[in-house]
Amino acid sequence: MAIPLFLHLPHASSLLPESCRADFLVSPAELAGEQLRLEDRYTDELFGLGWPSGQVWLAPVSRLVVDVERFRVDAHEPCAQVGMGAVYVRGTRGQALRAAAPARREVLLKTYYDPHHRACEAAVAQALAAHGRCVVLDAHSYPTEPLPTQRTEASQPEIGLGTDAFHTPPALRELARAYFVAQGFAVGVDEPFSGAFVPTRFWGRDARVQALMVEVRRDLYMDQATGARHAGFARIQTALSGFRDVLAAYAQA
Repeated sequence: MAIPLFLHLPHASSLLPESCRADFLVSPAELAGEQLRLEDRYTDELFGLGWPSGQVWLAPVSRLVVDVERFRVDAHEPCAQVGMGAVYVRGTRGQALRAAAPARREVLLKTYYDPHHRACEAAVAQALAAHGRCVVLDAHSYPTEPLPTQRTEASQPEIGLGTDAFHTPPALRELARAYFVAQGFAVGVDEPFSGAFVPTRFWGRDARVQALMVEVRRDLYMDQATGARHAGFARIQTALSGFRDVLAAYAQA
């Protein structure tokens, strides 16, 4: 690994395995609507340009199957209070999404969640052994209509930067803020979401693992009603590709 830099795409996948479809209590049409609202459509293309495949962590399934960004245990996960822990039981309108069956939940976590986290942890361990540090870019988008996990009073910047008090040094936060401002974007810090993904084994334990979340407001690149990309897509992809180069230089410094 030439550069100790990783891209995490926890919500880009739209894959709903056939074996999981029977879990859901809503109609296929309503399930498709939940996918459109919740999944970070196109973030793999927007953020992923120029990234070597070995440095990209892509969640294996839709977040409606399991959400690899959440804490595994609901008692540790604030979003579980609205039914959106690692395995969602409520949808974006508060409706029952699937039955809360502990045995089925554990099967899903062991099948999709645990392997993803083990792979991320192994990659970080390898980077630390080779370079003594690593940087994780946690890549997201967010809708203009607030989600149940979002504070309704939160601002809606074009680019939101999420930070972690332990894993996001001020230098990394300011590097990102300055870059996106220079690109002409309205930037918020810890608005509308805070935090950044760090593999569980290292979270709160090893400051050599640095992380930053970047949230792109979806209306900048897609029609939120249809899911189709629009003319703004190219601008966002170009800006994020440039940010990848900035992060690569930072990670090697």
